[in-house]
Amino acid sequence: MDNQIQTFHEQGYVVVRNFICPTTVHQLREAFEKQAEYWAQEVGVSTEEYLSVISQWTNIWEHNKWFQKQLNNPEAAKIASKLLSCKQVRVFHDHLIAKPPQGGSTIPWHRDFPNWPIAKPNALSCWIALDDASEEAGAMRFMPQGHKESITPSIDFLNEAKDWGGRAQEAVSIPVQAGDAIFHHCLSWHSSPPNQTNAWRRAYIAIYMDSQSTFFPTRANWHPMVHRVSVQSGETFNDDVFPIIGSAS
Repeated sequence: MDNQIQTFHEQGYVVVRNFICPTTVHQLREAFEKQAEYWAQEVGVSTEEYLSVISQWTNIWEHNKWFQKQLNNPEAAKIASKLLSCKQVRVFHDHLIAKPPQGGSTIPWHRDFPNWPIAKPNALSCWIALDDASEEAGAMRFMPQGHKESITPSIDFLNEAKDWGGRAQEAVSIPVQAGDAIFHHCLSWHSSPPNQTNAWRRAYIAIYMDSQSTFFPTRANWHPMVHRVSVQSGETFNDDVFPIIGSAS
């Protein structure tokens, strides 16, 4: 664990191989497929048509017991707490991203923190592969040590706004297998290309923050979670929607 903590602080991300077992991977895949079928029925379209249009789902843990179980995984909370150097972590939200076979768009270079209504950058994402993600399938790409740069404004997700110039060659692609996890800092620069394979590339992302994190709507008052905050700016997030889980011990 000490080596993982060191890598996280130096590079802004760390890979944990075989973070969840094959049985859990299967359960989450199946849970997502059933959930997608249900949502497709709700809007009156086929599952195939639904998945061709919708590619991201937020707060899936509130709709499905298997994702709720994974979000509350004590090992995830333990690792997140250690990486963030805090006693406990709090859930910000979760989401699932699905890039279909021969599909999905390019996610441009960005950092998460400028888009979150959190006062301080003491948060991270636990990105869990539900399918193998090779470079061709749209593996995550990181700029090592990018989290050490000063805080920047939010970027335009519809346009490639970040030009790395001569540093472009330093970018690292992180191929992973189903069950692997990438823990990355909220200030890490990351991106991902489209899926050019004939298989799905799905990932479940749990976002954890220091349990003492405070609400700061000024930065991102448009964020969909803002309307679910019941505290004032500068106060710690409300436990009902943003529960505290686990600890570093």
